[in-house]
Amino acid sequence: MCDSGSEHSVLELRGVDLVRAGRALLAGVDLTVRRGEHWVLLGANGAGKSTLLTLCGAAGHPTRGTVDVLGKRLGRVDMRELRTHIGHVNPRHRLDVPLTVRDVVLTGLTNTPEFPPRWAPTAAQQAHADDLIGARGK
Repeated sequence: MCDSGSEHSVLELRGVDLVRAGRALLAGVDLTVRRGEHWVLLGANGAGKSTLLTLCGAAGHPTRGTVDVLGKRLGRVDMRELRTHIGHVNPRHRLDVPLTVRDVVLTGLTNTPEFPPRWAPTAAQQAHADDLIGARGK
């Protein structure tokens, strides 16, 4: 359950502003994503899509407002522990080596653009990645 009280939400942003170097990158964003919903985020270059996804993936904090991810409020939760439950592939990570679609999905587990040394996904993680890719028809 999210701190805001919505028991079916996996993601809630309320009144979110994000300011960097005096520039508003996000202003007054409200968003609710409920269990089972699928969303697409569209917009022009520089519109704030990657910035918004950084908050949704628990990889950053808002300047103002609240972000609840999987029922945990950012700023009140161990971000590293929370990220173990999120498959977030950062669009800002530069890829220096060619990766398969499956490998890119699996890097969401490590929050890195390629696999860290001495790390390998488990069989269950590989199967889950395959299921996610299959759900998208790829």
